[in-house]
Amino acid sequence: MDYKKLINLLCEYEEKDVNIYINYLQVLENEKDREGNIKNKWFKFFKEEVAFNIFNKVNKDGILIDGEMVTLQFKGKVMASYNYQAYKNMVLKRYPETKFDIQLVHEGDDFSFIKDTGKVIYTHKINNPFNKKKLIGCYCIIKNTKGEFIETLDNTEIKKMKQVAKTKNIWDNWEGEMYLKSVIKRSCKRHFKDVVQNAESIDNENYELGNIGFDNEIQKIINLAKTEKELENIYKKEKNNVKDQKLFIKLLKERKEELNNDNL
Repeated sequence: MDYKKLINLLCEYEEKDVNIYINYLQVLENEKDREGNIKNKWFKFFKEEVAFNIFNKVNKDGILIDGEMVTLQFKGKVMASYNYQAYKNMVLKRYPETKFDIQLVHEGDDFSFIKDTGKVIYTHKINNPFNKKKLIGCYCIIKNTKGEFIETLDNTEIKKMKQVAKTKNIWDNWEGEMYLKSVIKRSCKRHFKDVVQNAESIDNENYELGNIGFDNEIQKIINLAKTEKELENIYKKEKNNVKDQKLFIKLLKERKEELNNDNL
């Protein structure tokens, strides 16, 4: 990465914002795994123009790519991924008085709510905060001058989201965070569409949404493939069983690119 070239491309932006981005990119470039090997092997192919374009898209919402609120991930291509705090901050920029309550619900918790004349009234009793059993859902409550809103997600809905996500390793390692992100994202999409529309468009690159009829089990098999030979066998075996051939080939290609980068 030629950082001087990237800084020149970003010359119109706030210096402090650019420095945060550059520092994060340098972390990605030098990050190592437990064995001391370079972790993000894709970074050596990450072009300054691509880095600029991603920054430009995200910055439209006043959000920084800092490795926390927004991170970069490689899934066939480099993509920006938002966490739940990013969605909160976008709403707060427009409605600074906003109050949020975004919580996980575990097995054994007591949770109930009603909405009475536009007011959200709810209770959430955590019966044993130090012995959290399996997650059964989550909720997001937003209150500001626009109104009071509640959104809930149960495990069935969460499972569907996870199945179509490209970033399954993030879901596996940060399950609670992804629950929170999913519920606030849905709530913001429903009630603050004008605020989060750009971010939602970027963030949805991490999902294969709108491809009804594609077999999620086949998608799982593709993601588990370890060699190009395995991908070839999957194609031969499943090509006549998949309705969306275009998406099928796209997923195979992306997995092949991931394997090639892992082997560099």
